[in-house]
Amino acid sequence: MSIFFHINQLSLINEITITEKGIKRTTLASSKVDFIPFSSITKVQTKRIQGSYTKAGQITTGYFESTVYLENGEELLISPDHFENYPELIVAIRDNVQDIV
Repeated sequence: MSIFFHINQLSLINEITITEKGIKRTTLASSKVDFIPFSSITKVQTKRIQGSYTKAGQITTGYFESTVYLENGEELLISPDHFENYPELIVAIRDNVQDIV
């Protein structure tokens, strides 16, 4: 059961790179590549995730994550937890998409 869970979770791991005309999303387990043109992004919403606290004090300061909404109804969550290049991704998307919340 545990091996199945890990294999199933592996299929969710993506790599996102920015190109001149959009976002290239590669699913690492299957090497499937999806291209998302900037023109298909309808909105980007960024929110702050609050930090964690214990009795001893603050554990984390929190972070920002962004949801990219596509015209086909799909949502793509971009978080620094999953993507080391989060700041670069968000700057590139902001430079190419008008409706940022």
